[in-house]
Amino acid sequence: MLLADTLVVVGMAVAQLGTINEADGPQQRSFWLRNDGQQAVTMVQGYTSCHCTTLNYEQGRVVAPGDSACVRLVFNPQGKGGEFYESGTIVYGAQKKRITVAMEGDCITSEETLLRQFPVRVDDNIRLSVDRLDLGIMHIGETKERNIVVLYRNENNRREVQTIKFTVGKNTPKGLQHISYPVSIHGKDAGRKATVTLDVLVK
Repeated sequence: MLLADTLVVVGMAVAQLGTINEADGPQQRSFWLRNDGQQAVTMVQGYTSCHCTTLNYEQGRVVAPGDSACVRLVFNPQGKGGEFYESGTIVYGAQKKRITVAMEGDCITSEETLLRQFPVRVDDNIRLSVDRLDLGIMHIGETKERNIVVLYRNENNRREVQTIKFTVGKNTPKGLQHISYPVSIHGKDAGRKATVTLDVLVK
């Protein structure tokens, strides 16, 4: 039995954009939402997963049973790079149900954006997203984790997320510490050395 108020996506709910270039500009896809329920529903609200994405729909639009409404999702790749999955969600009906559509793909970053995203140069082939992490106040036995990203220029700008995990040991001096933490370099550049500095106030 169909629910009293149900919107469904006609076709695919996720549009596959494949590989795009940042210079290509905003990417737009249309989705049709059909009311498969037994009562008319109203599209009352819409929101997106990121400020880089906008959702165009007719707020207050009443969709009768069997009818459809078009919504458009626009993704702006400016300042973005790598794999992306951006979504838009419509809130509808008296029960405030939600239906989500999305776009995904891989964005080739411009050189300017790439250097902003990875400002720390290790050598010609390796760059880091950061070289300093503030861990704040920590106590003996406490552990904190942070992520950094390593960029390999000579491997088609491959990105590798690494988790920095630090535990305050019994022998760690108290007070403000600046601790050098090694970053693992893999692939063609294995053997190269890079470090990040961990700023931590030990109490």
